[in-house]
Amino acid sequence: MIIVRMVFQASYGKGGELAVATAAAVKQVVAATGGDHRWKVMTDLSGPFDTVVQEIEVASLAEWESIRSRLFTAPEYREALAAVMTATHALTVSGRTEYWTVEARG
Repeated sequence: MIIVRMVFQASYGKGGELAVATAAAVKQVVAATGGDHRWKVMTDLSGPFDTVVQEIEVASLAEWESIRSRLFTAPEYREALAAVMTATHALTVSGRTEYWTVEARG
């Protein structure tokens, strides 16, 4: 199991708005890829203010690459992504993607 984590630093005071936009985008991705991937959007309780984290669980890096390939070739997704990027550009200072292997789960 792989967790794909995207960490965004929102502009000061804009974390909540970015979290709402991020959750809407994740719902679209999951729906477009079959709706069976666990996901969550989180905001900070400690650390840098206005941090928003999006996580999606996939079986492997190969599955993630397949999902990305399908999404970025689908015209409706590219249009939706452009709208999300336009809406969130002013809210976001920076971001990064992390890939984590799940070694154990309780």
